[in-house]
Amino acid sequence: MTAVSEPGRERAGRTPVQDALADQVNGTASLDPAATEAWSTSNDGTTKPMLKVALPYELARRSAAFHEAGHAVVAAAYGAHIKVTGVIDVPAEGVQWSLTGRTEFDGPPIPFWRFAAQCAAGERAHARYLKSARLWSAESEAACAHHDDFEYTAASFAEAGRVLTRDEDLPDDASSGMSWTMACRMADLMLSMLWPQVEAVAAGIDAHGLLTGDQAAELAGATNPPPYTSGTD
Repeated sequence: MTAVSEPGRERAGRTPVQDALADQVNGTASLDPAATEAWSTSNDGTTKPMLKVALPYELARRSAAFHEAGHAVVAAAYGAHIKVTGVIDVPAEGVQWSLTGRTEFDGPPIPFWRFAAQCAAGERAHARYLKSARLWSAESEAACAHHDDFEYTAASFAEAGRVLTRDEDLPDDASSGMSWTMACRMADLMLSMLWPQVEAVAAGIDAHGLLTGDQAAELAGATNPPPYTSGTD
C-alpha cells in the first residue's frame, strides 16, 4: 500500500521515546533510485495502489512502521535473514505526501503455515498499533487490509499446489492450504509474544525510515539470522 495525505491533515510530533531510539541506531540504510522505484511496486510488479488516509503524516508513517516491523520480527523469529525493512517517502502528484513500506528477507524453507503467518504479521501489527493508539475505525480497518500481502501469499501457495482462502473452508478438491483468517490468528499469537520487539523496531523505522536487518535485530535485542544458502558443501 502507498498511503497518501488527505487535504487539511496536519503533522503530529514524535514521542520522546522515539527520539531516544533515534540515537540508538548507528549509521543509516539507504536505497539507490532503482530500489526506491521497486518499493513503489507490489510483489507482482504492478504499481501499488494509493490509499488516502485520514491521519497526519507522522501517524500514517508510524502505523506503516508497525506493519513492516511485524513482518521483520516474525520472519526473523522463524529464522529468516532480514536484509532491510522500513518506510520511505515516495513522490506522488496532487498530494502533500506519500509513503510506502517494504521488508526484504531470505530464509530457509519453513512450513507453509509459518510463511502465511509472517506474511499476515504486517497487517496484524498495523491493526494492533492503531487499536492501542485509539485510532481504530472502519476506515483504518480498510487501510490495514489495503496491501498485497494476501495476494503474494496466495500466489506463493498456488506455486506449491496449495490454496489460500480469505476466510472460508478449503475447496473439496484442495489437497493442502489454509485460510487468511487462520494465518492472521497465528500472526496474532506470535505478535503477542514478540510485541516489545515489534515496538522497538517500529520506533527505529519511524525515526530513521530504513533499517538494515542487523540494526533491526539490535533494536529487538536479538541476532539477525545468517543469510540463507541452499544446497550443501
